[in-house]
Amino acid sequence: MDLVGHQGSRLPAHRRGVRAVAVVAAALTGFGGAAAVDALTGPTVAVADHFGPGDGLTRYVVTAAAGDATPGFLAGLDQQDGVDSAQRLYDGRALVAVDGPALPRLRALPGVAAVELSPSVPVLGTASDPWYASHGWNLENTGDNAQGQSPVLADADIDGSAGWDASTGAGIVVAVVDTGFDSDHPDLADSLWTNPDEPCGTVDVDGNGLAGDCHGWNFTTNSPDVDNGAGGSHGASVAGVIGARKDNGTGSAGVAPDVTLMPLAIGSGGTVDVNLGAEAIRYAADHGAAVVNASWGGPGTGPQLDALRAAIAYAEARGVLVVAAAGNDSGDRDTAPVYPASLTEPNVVTVGNSTAADTVAASSAYGATSVDLFAPGELVFTTWNDGDYRLVSGTSIAAPQVAAALALYRATMPTASTAELRAALLADVDPIAAFTGRSVTGGRLDVSRLDPGAASVGYRFTSMTAPVGPATPLVRATGPELAGTYELVLGLGMEHGGEIWALSGEPVTIAGTTLTTDDAGQVTVPLGALTTVEGQELAPSIDLATGRYALSAQLLVDGQPFGATYAAPLLVGDTSTPAPAGTTDPGTRDPGTTDPGTPSPGTDPGTTDPGTTDPGTPSPGTDPGTTDPGTPSPGTDPGTTDPGTTDPGTPSPETDPGSTDPGPTWLFYTPPSPRD
Repeated sequence: MDLVGHQGSRLPAHRRGVRAVAVVAAALTGFGGAAAVDALTGPTVAVADHFGPGDGLTRYVVTAAAGDATPGFLAGLDQQDGVDSAQRLYDGRALVAVDGPALPRLRALPGVAAVELSPSVPVLGTASDPWYASHGWNLENTGDNAQGQSPVLADADIDGSAGWDASTGAGIVVAVVDTGFDSDHPDLADSLWTNPDEPCGTVDVDGNGLAGDCHGWNFTTNSPDVDNGAGGSHGASVAGVIGARKDNGTGSAGVAPDVTLMPLAIGSGGTVDVNLGAEAIRYAADHGAAVVNASWGGPGTGPQLDALRAAIAYAEARGVLVVAAAGNDSGDRDTAPVYPASLTEPNVVTVGNSTAADTVAASSAYGATSVDLFAPGELVFTTWNDGDYRLVSGTSIAAPQVAAALALYRATMPTASTAELRAALLADVDPIAAFTGRSVTGGRLDVSRLDPGAASVGYRFTSMTAPVGPATPLVRATGPELAGTYELVLGLGMEHGGEIWALSGEPVTIAGTTLTTDDAGQVTVPLGALTTVEGQELAPSIDLATGRYALSAQLLVDGQPFGATYAAPLLVGDTSTPAPAGTTDPGTRDPGTTDPGTPSPGTDPGTTDPGTTDPGTPSPGTDPGTTDPGTPSPGTDPGTTDPGTTDPGTPSPETDPGSTDPGPTWLFYTPPSPRD
């Protein structure tokens, strides 16, 4: 076997000083989570790299033979050597915290009927990205991290970190129907959708008339160039709000940081085309998107409006939600319609822009019956198509937060209808006085009420200790009904020096077939076409020497991640040597117990360690905290119209809103106002 270092390089046994691919180390009970996370130093604020030392105790659930943990029973447990505490649980069992291996002694005590390990999980819901703490007010408003705004009200946010406890959007596709993307941006590159039916090239393999649409389509240029050059800044900024990657050492995080983004360009610079918008919505519905974001709109009549309405109805019939920006003209959408925001189709959600003080932004449209909710949209930190970042304002930025939130709802409610998803999202808003009478819900987006119990997939790991030689752990998956082609990615790592190293070149035998782990320590096991993963079991056989290993599991459905990566310790041979201070001693595990595993907070066992550099530092000479927010690169202003045109979001003076010519459709981006 090989221990694999950064960039997939293999390290000889005598060179183990550089950590390899981290196989969800921070998620593993029995391993030093803090030691497996790099300290990422932000440009302006320190970034937390751990949450303090653990207490070094192992906890067991003890069932009394008499059926209830009486005070006398608890006192008897408390007096045992190595027991730190014993307390009664709500169901009458006892939770016992012990220092050192005490399982056999606990089981042998009079009056004890059963003892099982109480599993530990990592704390979740934060991000280590360098700009998150100082600029991520829309996700978690601390009262002093909303740059350029005053006043600021702490907790005027969407509670993004609480939402991540339930889901990060893995496996869900959101279509960004806009002006473009940035495929090379370090916070977006891993989010790009891949068409499973069309390779990149010049041949139309899937027969949809679009040759080479391997990552989406540019309807504006009728080409596969989804980035769209300098004209794609608006789309790139919207994309980052939805799905900028979390814990990757750069930038901040999107609302759904593990979502898949399908870029569909329908315009350039400051405008888009309505007919192309309708085409893109149909494309998204036909190619697996769950949500479409439309941060654009304008007056509309005649065939163009009919096409847009028909496309949204087409999406609704295929279970796709469409999120529309309300507009930046300070208008009342109840009396001044703009489309698609003013459409009444049941799968449309219309969003206004709120400030860091929970007020309606000065430029935001509103509507007691036409705007469903508000979301943060003033000076929000997000990606730009030059590989850097900007602070951007407008309902264009509020809407994608709702689109991302719907991706989280879809991940936790995989069998819900579009009506049920929409209703759940709107029912969970935070009621805010300033939004009463200005929106249907009178509230601001809040993802803290997502149900973690409804999350998509879980695993149970058993037979996780073995003598030297062939180890045969058992991995059992559980999950909801979801038809598709299933695969299970198993990851194998080994603990050395308090860190986890991926094991490459290791033979793994499953059901008579031998696979070999790749440089990430992984093998992919096909499970076939299934309607649910519930009850699927795998028993991989691996010939291992004495050591403390990690086994991870990640389901794929139709090639996309389904649920989070889970992991558990695999102990081979004599592992009774005490663990490093602050960690649990895995030598006390019972071979017969079940460890349901713990989700990894933002760690992908298939990626290399990002901690070797600090890619989050902006380009030289650029400071997102001081650069004029929302201002594009010198000489380019793709987020605003030509200075000679009218204010975006309002009809051109030459255009009659009542005519069959709907006039231009504007991107809902608010240029920054001059500030002292």
